Amino acid sequence: MLWTILFVTSATVIYVYAGYPLALTLLQPLAAKSSRREDTYAPSVTLIIPAYNEALVIQKKIENSLGLDYPRERLEIIVSSDGSNDGTNEIVRQYEASGVILRAFTPRAGKISVLNLSIPEAIGDIIVLCDANVMFRPDVLRRLMPHFADPEVGAVTGDVRIQSEDAPFGEGEGLYYKYERLIQLQESRLGSTVTVDGGLYALRRELFHQLPTDTILDDFVIGMNVAIAGRRVLYDPSAVATENATIDVWQEFHRKVRIVAGAFRELLRGHGVPRPRQIQLFWSYLSHKLLRWLVPWCLLVIFGCTLSLAWLRGFADVATAFLTIQLVFYACALIGCTRPNARWPAIIGVPFYFCMINTAAWIGSLRGLTGIEKVTWNKASR
Repeated sequence: MLWTILFVTSATVIYVYAGYPLALTLLQPLAAKSSRREDTYAPSVTLIIPAYNEALVIQKKIENSLGLDYPRERLEIIVSSDGSNDGTNEIVRQYEASGVILRAFTPRAGKISVLNLSIPEAIGDIIVLCDANVMFRPDVLRRLMPHFADPEVGAVTGDVRIQSEDAPFGEGEGLYYKYERLIQLQESRLGSTVTVDGGLYALRRELFHQLPTDTILDDFVIGMNVAIAGRRVLYDPSAVATENATIDVWQEFHRKVRIVAGAFRELLRGHGVPRPRQIQLFWSYLSHKLLRWLVPWCLLVIFGCTLSLAWLRGFADVATAFLTIQLVFYACALIGCTRPNARWPAIIGVPFYFCMINTAAWIGSLRGLTGIEKVTWNKASR
């Protein structure tokens, strides 16, 4: 019985991290979908920047937005301030003469609340959503918009690159994001990706539907709703933006907890969950999201099973070898914990980051299932 449980849980983890990407790769020649892209297509665009106490970066973000290579008369820029009280609003008002619109909301109610209020007031056919600390390359909109010439395309997300040179977990985080981008690209080619990056994505305005004000994982649900409505959600690696990595492990840990807590909250509600008849979308949701969220529980079961089997057999067979591998891996992660904000080599940094995000996912699943995660939070310093 223990061997069966060990086999099933181990196979699940292997499938999530290796089997699913391999299956996507093998399917590319057989099931890849083409899309119509017109390089000259330039629809009206509203760029919405949700902001809460972003005085340190909002001026740079506005300057970055005004410098985009896109017809200015077809670009509306809105800063939606969610109860900011650090001078963010005053900085934005300095750019009203340049056409930047401030929508200041009080009291603070959370990101999804300001999106629910701001998007219906937008004039652009395409809504571009981003974070205040994400800086676009000048050609971002010219990369994203041509996809919308195809009526089957409902949303497009870009490549937000983490500048992790100075981050304590730069090696692990950098490897993780490269892996994620590869999966997004493969899913897009087959139909739709199930992940949009909240730092940079665009969608047709008519495909946005207001969400409950306690929604935490807004970018995921908004993107999935587009795909569930029958439109494709694509990832374009040529649409590039940059974001500083989180400088404190504890803050990043809490961010990951929050993400998974929000995911489980929406799972319980049935929001953003595709129907089985949407074969590729449902498969990708199951493999890329749901099973990934369950990996921490699988890891606990795997460790428990191998420890029990090794104990029963006197630590003298394959279970002992498997247990030893796990102990070495987790020992490397624990070494990283002794100085969590230090910059470790990959042999320590990768296990540390892997264990950190899975521990956060385990706690996040509990917080999501119990409904104790709040919609507002203290943003991470970057």
